[in-house]
Amino acid sequence: MRKKITISAIISLLVIGLVMAESYNPAEAADKRVLSIATASTGGSWYPAGGAISSIINKYVPNTEASAHPSAASRENIRLLEEKKTDLAMVMPDVVYYAQTATDIYQGKPPAKIKGLFSFWGIDLLIIARTEKDIHNVEDLKGHKVGFGPPGSGSANMSKKILAEYGMTYKDVKPQFISATEQSQALKDKTLDAAMYTIGTPASTFVDLCTLNKMRIIPIKEDMMGKILKRHPYYAPSVIPAGAYPQIDYDTPALKWLGLVVTYEDLDSDLAYQIVKAVAKDHLQEFKQAHAKARKLTTAEMANGMSIPWHPGAAKFWKEVGLLK
Repeated sequence: MRKKITISAIISLLVIGLVMAESYNPAEAADKRVLSIATASTGGSWYPAGGAISSIINKYVPNTEASAHPSAASRENIRLLEEKKTDLAMVMPDVVYYAQTATDIYQGKPPAKIKGLFSFWGIDLLIIARTEKDIHNVEDLKGHKVGFGPPGSGSANMSKKILAEYGMTYKDVKPQFISATEQSQALKDKTLDAAMYTIGTPASTFVDLCTLNKMRIIPIKEDMMGKILKRHPYYAPSVIPAGAYPQIDYDTPALKWLGLVVTYEDLDSDLAYQIVKAVAKDHLQEFKQAHAKARKLTTAEMANGMSIPWHPGAAKFWKEVGLLK
């Protein structure tokens, strides 16, 4: 009996082996492209975005397998691309612009050989002030106690650049370099007059602030918007809509930076085209499930805010849909 079972088991294994051998295609396996997507920390909104992109690639881009992995964000992601240790990367527009143009923090280094694929959701620069203070424009911040992001943060860096466009430096105000939560509390306690912070809209800490306190959101007016965007092409125009914060019933023109998905310049053009088409158009509804910020994304918006030259494969797609000349 045991001998019969053993023979049956051997025959079954041989049959399974033959089936697997017939279904296995070495050429197909060799042709399959494996992609890595560098995102940011697992606690932020970029990591789920990377996961959604990899899922779309796996389902809809033939012979391609992608996976997203956490990282230390923009600067590390650019290094990983340069070293070909990742294939796609999520980056801030100013950092990647500096890398590609060898300016600012990348001064003296060779220009990074990277190209753009598409953008995704943005982070607004919120400029908010207590209504009892005579602060209606950015220029009015002079002499006041103003909160900025922590030293060295992307938020503080952006605020510094915007102040400079108005002919101001931190010396023109009484600065405090603190987090968004600390800014909100300081505005409640009246130890701050105003604050500047890059944060998603609506931000819960400032929603809480505006619920019981009378606040004013300060606009970036049209003439300054054009000037700033010309000098800093890695930022984009935005609007903080009426009702985003309690008791504020007007739209406010603002600046934002968009998250960008980029790659190294010699990624296969057809592959780049297929990835952009799948994520930004054909299966955009799936990408929009990645995060609350993605729900209103449109194909047209994903062509905005790219601060470096387009990858040829991406450029082909954006021309096809009439969003690039």
